Amino acid sequence: MRNTEDFERAFVATSYLLDRRGEDLTRALGGGAAPARRLAAALGHPERSARAVVLAREVARIAQALDARRLT
Repeated sequence: MRNTEDFERAFVATSYLLDRRGEDLTRALGGGAAPARRLAAALGHPERSARAVVLAREVARIAQALDARRLT
């Protein structure tokens, strides 16, 4: 289950980087699990700086996951 949640969060963050917003962030996931929905909501925060912090954290998680797989 954790891998699915990680994938969904990565999908939402990547979709945001590709200029998707609102419900479009989770639509392809059928709405997604709670962590993906929470991330999508956080990326909709009215303050740009708050969105930037959330997005930076998620991009760092993606980079760490990719790096860990490269080393195995």
